[in-house]
Amino acid sequence: MVITFDFDDTLKLTKLLRDEDGDIAGIDYTGDEPNVLILNKLKKALDAGHAVHIVTSRLWSEASEEGMKKWLASQLADHGGLAALAGIHFTDGKLKRDKLLSLGSQLHFDDSPEELLALPKSIRKVQVRNLDPSWDPPAPMAEAAVRRWVRSILSS
Repeated sequence: MVITFDFDDTLKLTKLLRDEDGDIAGIDYTGDEPNVLILNKLKKALDAGHAVHIVTSRLWSEASEEGMKKWLASQLADHGGLAALAGIHFTDGKLKRDKLLSLGSQLHFDDSPEELLALPKSIRKVQVRNLDPSWDPPAPMAEAAVRRWVRSILSS
């Protein structure tokens, strides 16, 4: 079976940055904290002999690829490191649908509802939630502020 995993907020947690008013100011990608629940699912897939690919919508850069490889190698050291993976793929900001189809993915883990909705029915989907508490809205933050921020990201 071919199983695919998103990277940011699926395997590796990011932190949401907020300004003094609690509004979203950006995302910190520099942390090293894994989403242990999903990382364990990846390791179980490797143990079962499945072909496991990492597919990210990040823009490719040498620094980004090297950072991902370093993090993955450390997290998978007890499972053969990077050699255990069938591949690491960048979609450069595009939806992952075409890449997942070309890989023959049968099961995909992702935190993005947009990515999951774009997938055909032939690919089973697992929606992942970023468990870092920074993603929980502060009490006074209105849902409308989150929607405004998401719209501003999608329109840029």
